[in-house]
Amino acid sequence: MRLLPLPGRFRRFSFKSKLFLSYILIVLIPVSISAVWIYNEVIVPMRGERIQSVDQTMSQLQTAVNKEVDDIEKTGYLISTNIVLKKALLKRYYDQSELIDVMNTSIQSLLSWFASTHQDIGEFRFFTVNETLPESDFFLPVSRYSGEIWFRTLQERIKTTYPYWESWHVQRDYPYGKKSNDPVYSLFYPINEDFAGETSYLELEIDIDRFFSKSISMALSPSGGVFAVDWSGQLLSVPREFDESTTQQASRDAFRRIDLSVAGQGNMELNGVSYRYAVQPIDRLHTSLVGLLTHSEINRPWAKTRDAFLLLILLLTVLLAILSFALAGLLIKKIVRIVGNVRKIQNGNFKVRIPVKGEDEIDLLAVNINSMAGQIDDLVNRVYKSQVSQKEAELKALQAQINPHFLFNTLETLRMMAETEDQAKLSDAIAALGNIMRYNIYNGQEAIALETELEHIQDYLHIQNLLLNQRVSLECAIPQSLMAFRIPNLLLQPLVENCIVHGMRGFSGRLTIRISAEDLPNHLIRYEVRDNGMGISPERLDALRDRLSREPDQKPVPIVAREAASAGSRSGSIGLANVRDRIHYCYGSSAGMEIDATPGGGTIVALILPANFIL
Repeated sequence: MRLLPLPGRFRRFSFKSKLFLSYILIVLIPVSISAVWIYNEVIVPMRGERIQSVDQTMSQLQTAVNKEVDDIEKTGYLISTNIVLKKALLKRYYDQSELIDVMNTSIQSLLSWFASTHQDIGEFRFFTVNETLPESDFFLPVSRYSGEIWFRTLQERIKTTYPYWESWHVQRDYPYGKKSNDPVYSLFYPINEDFAGETSYLELEIDIDRFFSKSISMALSPSGGVFAVDWSGQLLSVPREFDESTTQQASRDAFRRIDLSVAGQGNMELNGVSYRYAVQPIDRLHTSLVGLLTHSEINRPWAKTRDAFLLLILLLTVLLAILSFALAGLLIKKIVRIVGNVRKIQNGNFKVRIPVKGEDEIDLLAVNINSMAGQIDDLVNRVYKSQVSQKEAELKALQAQINPHFLFNTLETLRMMAETEDQAKLSDAIAALGNIMRYNIYNGQEAIALETELEHIQDYLHIQNLLLNQRVSLECAIPQSLMAFRIPNLLLQPLVENCIVHGMRGFSGRLTIRISAEDLPNHLIRYEVRDNGMGISPERLDALRDRLSREPDQKPVPIVAREAASAGSRSGSIGLANVRDRIHYCYGSSAGMEIDATPGGGTIVALILPANFIL
């Protein structure tokens, strides 16, 4: 049996098989490229985000510790500036009896209160030059410690550093204190330094273990933690997560090779375990917070995400193959359905429509076939429909010949009766109403002269003034050379009607409507209708401009139109939209409408139209 070459075999495949193979090739190539890109741009950077998260946590811990240091300094300042206490520490400010009374009534209760409410700080005491004060938990004489190195260092440093933080040291053995041999910080404030030879000192003793307990207890992860380390490399506080051997190696070797006085990050190895470290210095304490996190902990989420991503790509490939096979069958099913409906159309059933549920090329073909069937059906029925429309037009024409004749005769009779009864205003109003009706009925869609449109507007305002007690006046600023230009009938009247309906709403003054026209370049004429009425709010104006900027079939029902309808008005934006649509249909894109208004400052509507109008 002779084997066919590959191109020959492909030609003998079914159309469904060809589609399936094409989809597999077309889809797998971009999926593979996208997978590689996502892996490099999304999965790999996750490790960097984890490291950045550790650095952010350390920065937050540094901020929290600095805030606690600020709170301790504020407490020390409050104690050292207490007026009663400062007086008691001065020599011979009080005699012995007064001093005892002040101690019992004020100072002792004050110090006891501070001691009970600030237990988280540690102990505090005063080194005083007033040796008449009895020694206690709080008061110690300066003379006892003036010869010690640490005290002389305190006296020198506090002249230039306020307050003075002494570096960590083992708790001193004071006569009335509790000796624990724990590392502590000491914060010193001078008291009465303005009095020569009478400066006393406040010492706040900070228990380091309690001070760092909150931050050290916040482990970065199950395998990481935060150390408090002196800038010389001495460990001051150690997290419970680290064993003693790891801690000793960190203190002996690793931390001593790092500049702990500046913030930084890096890598170190302790007992064969690789760590990522981050340093955040606490400058006033000459101590740094050092966070340690194993690289395995940092990489674990990244590794899990990587494995999940690779599994997802594999599942996605299988799913795409299944979907490609199903899609090929679906497309064949669409083609079979289209062929069946085309045969029905060939047999004369033009009402048939092919169901369309998508937007691909096959669905577009079905839409075009449906459109073709509809056009054929429309052509078949057009002759019948045109005959019916012609009969209706003849009937309407007959009614138009009868009804206007009857109405004009009636209006003429009423006008003669008004003149007979000396009702001149009523007679003029009836005559104006007759002119308006004759203008509306006989002009139809014909173009008229601008002068004729203005006469119609004057008749309209004549009737409106009867209702509005002569509160509306009309001004025309139109050159005589433009009076003969032709425009669609009833083009400016709706704009004037808008001025009255909306400009007079809530308006108590006299409304002035001004109509003007001027020549523009490129054979254009600008027609403008302006009033001094109530104007339009910015929100309504924006909504109106948005509606007028849309195509006629895309305009939603505007808020202003609904308000006008609720108020019984037949104008509003409906009239403006009608004018805009008419100039669009008559002149095309060369025509335009502009509207501007200010609340309480009137409204301006302008039409820009070509000079040569042909209906």
